[in-house]
Parts: sequence; structure tokens; C-alpha cells
Amino acid sequence: DSLDQIKLQVNRCAQITHDILKFGRKNETKHQVLNPCHVIPEIVHMIEKKAWVSGIKIIKQFSENSFAFMGDPSQFQQVMLNLFNNAMDAIGDRHGVSGGILTIESYKKEDNFLEIKITDNGTGIRPENLEKIFSPFFTTKPVGKGTGLGLCVCFGIIENFGGTMEVISELNAGTTFVIRLPAVN
Repeated sequence: DSLDQIKLQVNRCAQITHDILKFGRKNETKHQVLNPCHVIPEIVHMIEKKAWVSGIKIIKQFSENSFAFMGDPSQFQQVMLNLFNNAMDAIGDRHGVSGGILTIESYKKEDNFLEIKITDNGTGIRPENLEKIFSPFFTTKPVGKGTGLGLCVCFGIIENFGGTMEVISELNAGTTFVIRLPAVN
């Protein structure tokens, strides 16, 4: 048991180190044109089974005429998976294994931007934590559950794509993350 625990903690430390290094190496990205109508459903597919088992209904609303954007596919996947997993954790904390809803939207804005929204009906974020949510090492998760790097890294990736990321949340109602990315013509 002790060896298993040591191995678990070593792997956890390795993941933290990997995340810190990935955050610091912004020059290793391979930007290419990404179509949200193709790339987001592929990422959603990766979490559909976990959502189903957790009693979470996934609602997908992708505008057919969404703008494409420039970004690194693996980094974009990392952002989406982090947001999806955080949403599913918050939903589970509030609803258990039934009644959860995760909505994923993608559409173009008039000002030549693509907007992606990830909305959950989970626990929401306390108002005093909203301003700290993208800070490195800030987490509300219990010890051993989160490093506090996920949203910070996501914020940095989206910024590196030339976009912005914001959060809107209401306690005991849910949270929406809004990503805005410049369109590629």
C-alpha cells in the first residue's frame, strides 16, 4: 500500500511539473486553422461515456457557419477537456448522478470573433473566488484532487491563440466559461 501511494504521488508531481513546463513553453505550438464544428464534437466524444455514467446530459449547439480560428489542436483539446472535466465535477457535487446538464455552444459574433461557451448547472463559483479563478495554484478542490494549474494553463493557451477567456457564475446555479477567438477568413 505504501509503494502504491508513493507511485501515485510521484505521478501526481510529474503531472504538475509537466503542466508548469507546458505553460512556460508557449513557443512549441503548431498553430493551424481549426473548425469548431469539427474539432469540438471530436473532443466532446472523449467525455460522452463519463458524462453518461455520471447522469449528465450533454447539449451541443454548433452554428454551421461558425468562424474557423488559428490554434494548436492538442492545446485546444487540453483546454476543452479541462473545462469539461471541471464542469462535470461541479455538476456531480451538486446533482450526484442525475439531473446534470452540460451545454457546449459555438457560434460567430458580428465583430469577426468566434465565441465558445461551456455552461454547467453545477455548484457554481463563490463570488470571492471569481477574481482568483485563473491564478496559478488557486483551487477549491480538496488536497490531492487539483493542482490549481488547469484554468491558469487554459487561460494562457487561449491568450496565446489571440483570444480571451472569462467566467460567469452563480452559486448553486452553475457556471459558464466564455472563450472568444479571432476568426480566420
